[in-house]
Amino acid sequence: MLLFFLIVQAIISSVNTKATYEFSINNNIEQKETLKLTLNDGHASMLISRNSNRQDFIHFDGLFLRFQNHYYLFGIEHIDNNSQFMFSSFFIDSLRSGEAIYIPRSPSLCLDKDFSDLLLGKKISV
Repeated sequence: MLLFFLIVQAIISSVNTKATYEFSINNNIEQKETLKLTLNDGHASMLISRNSNRQDFIHFDGLFLRFQNHYYLFGIEHIDNNSQFMFSSFFIDSLRSGEAIYIPRSPSLCLDKDFSDLLLGKKISV
């Protein structure tokens, strides 16, 4: 019964979520990695891009469940011309300054091993 209640609460919370976040990190002078995350009515869309000598993209499209500030994604991840099923989880907290903190729990969402475990960014829209 408790598990059923938690799942219903996560679904209701997900359906009532509408937000877009953008996080970025500069790894060196030539390279900038950006993660743009859109959460809208239980649907999640994520784009990870690297601006360097060539453009690299990872695109995710799927569904999410939300437990307070914890998010659980499942859907299809597109890397170049390959697609695969993916499950990931992360934590996002909005600060009073208007910035947001992104803490991933899955290393599969990064383009390289130097991608930080903690990203600062901002909430673009509500």
